[in-house]
Amino acid sequence: MVDVSGLIPEARPIAERVAAVYQQHTAPWFIGLVAHGSAVKGGIIPGCSDIDFQLYLEGAAFTWQGHLPLEVGFSIRHELATIELAPFRYIQCYTSGDELQEGFVGPIPGAYSLVAGRLPVAEATAQELRNSARRALAELNPAPTFVMGELLGPGGVRQARNVRLLCTVVWPVLYQVLTCQQDDAIGVWCLPKEQAIAKLPADSALHRAALGFYQAVTAYYPAEDSLEGALSVIEYGAAFLTAAKAWWGSSSTVGGNF
Repeated sequence: MVDVSGLIPEARPIAERVAAVYQQHTAPWFIGLVAHGSAVKGGIIPGCSDIDFQLYLEGAAFTWQGHLPLEVGFSIRHELATIELAPFRYIQCYTSGDELQEGFVGPIPGAYSLVAGRLPVAEATAQELRNSARRALAELNPAPTFVMGELLGPGGVRQARNVRLLCTVVWPVLYQVLTCQQDDAIGVWCLPKEQAIAKLPADSALHRAALGFYQAVTAYYPAEDSLEGALSVIEYGAAFLTAAKAWWGSSSTVGGNF
């Protein structure tokens, strides 16, 4: 059985077909399939947002390297190519067994939907989210190397790829900061991006940069044809990561709301 009722309407027909493909080709090992992210909580950015899945499989599904057999991957990929993804950009799917890997947390209550099968791992707790956020912020690099690579060596599809990569860095940091700032560590992960940004302290560098980044991203996508638009995304994204690192440094030194 496939249940896509927990996803936003735009994602349901896509997720239904994707789930059928995953189930068909992993049937001997299939445990469960979870959707999470903006396809569940809303706030998608057309042409940018993914539909995010976590596919749980029995250990026998994986090679000694921890991957699905190549022939299974080829079969899945061929079928996924026939699915129209608009207004989403990608299907993003990670596979795992029936136990959480070290350093990972389970799905966040309210921010995921069980599409098929069962959930074999425990949901994330507020304390686990706080611990994970602290580790991530402590290790945060506010100047990812691919950003400077884009500025000094453009060409081909590199601009679109690097802007996309920056989105995958910035949005988790937004929620990690809020996890440490807010009392409701689980609730903040259930918020769409705009509502999450509104939780940042007003008139702070964090809020200004996050809002600027969101506005730049929504202006850049889905066309992706503006150099100035791409540079605006990079400028605000770098400003937000710098502000997040500075906030973490000051908060962890003097003691913050975490």
